[in-house]
Amino acid sequence: MEIGGALAVWLIPLLCGLGIICIEWKWKYPHVHVIDFFRADSFNQGMSLLCIGIILVPLGWWIAIPAGAIGMGVRAIASEDSRKMWPTRWQTRSAMVVAIVVGVIISGFGSVSEPTGAAEWGAPLQTENPDAPNWPASEQHIWNDGAAILVVNHVRFPGTLSAIGSGSMVLWHLESSGSDEVRLKQAMEQLEGIGLNADWFTLETTAYGQSYDYDRGTLPYTLKHVEINGNKIAEMVTVAIGAWGGEVHLLTVIKPNIPGSEFLPFESDPYASQYVEPWLEANA
Repeated sequence: MEIGGALAVWLIPLLCGLGIICIEWKWKYPHVHVIDFFRADSFNQGMSLLCIGIILVPLGWWIAIPAGAIGMGVRAIASEDSRKMWPTRWQTRSAMVVAIVVGVIISGFGSVSEPTGAAEWGAPLQTENPDAPNWPASEQHIWNDGAAILVVNHVRFPGTLSAIGSGSMVLWHLESSGSDEVRLKQAMEQLEGIGLNADWFTLETTAYGQSYDYDRGTLPYTLKHVEINGNKIAEMVTVAIGAWGGEVHLLTVIKPNIPGSEFLPFESDPYASQYVEPWLEANA
């Protein structure tokens, strides 16, 4: 876990929310003690406590904000006092929610830890990815052990500090957004014979939304074919594991098809356990 990035994910939304409270207090109610002003609105207290305890919430703000909206709606229906307060407080409360969302977005720039490979992989071939987006923050290392291209990504998952569910969510994002091609372009250039065609490869998903029990835990995975002009040239397995502090670690194993062979690259090792197990051990 990268301490600086984790603190950014935790503290920036909290400071943004408290900033709105302080601005309203200083602007409208400077004659009231700030503690009394803070206690006067249960919404302020609830959002601040949520900011502090967000590390315990699976998927963080991605769950907390919709759940909080539903909770406030139920409370407004059940409580007459709550209904009476909303017409006079909706602007400030909305500003606080927007400030927290802005804080979540900013925290996505928080640094991540350096990717680590298994000892037997040796030194990485490449440690920078010029195609990586600036947001969210990420680091990528690439290895080539002769039989496979190995790509390890450490990615900042904005708005969450919990490790629960984050790996599956990132794989879902890669699948639904089609951003795997951008992430892996640099790795595809390492495949023998691909050359300039690395700009034109596509991915065909054959397994998604499933998990496998490795020795060190159950991980979600995807299996995809790498194609160029409709020809399958390689196969890849990607696994993801969430880390406390708002990071997700990805391992992608890319194996080229062997010309003339009737077997697929992962025929004898369909979950890439040969590479995943030592990677998990190195990151334990």
